[in-house]
Amino acid sequence: RKTHANDLLADKFSFAVLGLGDSNLLFDRQTTSAKDCNQVAQELDARLVMLGGSRQCPLGMADERSGLKEVEPWIQGLWESLR
Repeated sequence: RKTHANDLLADKFSFAVLGLGDSNLLFDRQTTSAKDCNQVAQELDARLVMLGGSRQCPLGMADERSGLKEVEPWIQGLWESLR
């Protein structure tokens, strides 16, 4: 792994992350949520912030099991932040 300055992306990069997970694939757990099946999205979001990127909108996490009901509100929030 290479190391980078914590401000590598400062003033250069804004981003939005929406994790699209499927908790049906987590057979070993009795209860699951969108957070449980979106670890990659959470790690990506955290790393981009650590490098100095600016969130365009909050991290979104959706779950196929719940019919992706979290997606539409997240997209609305993204559009509002882009205006």
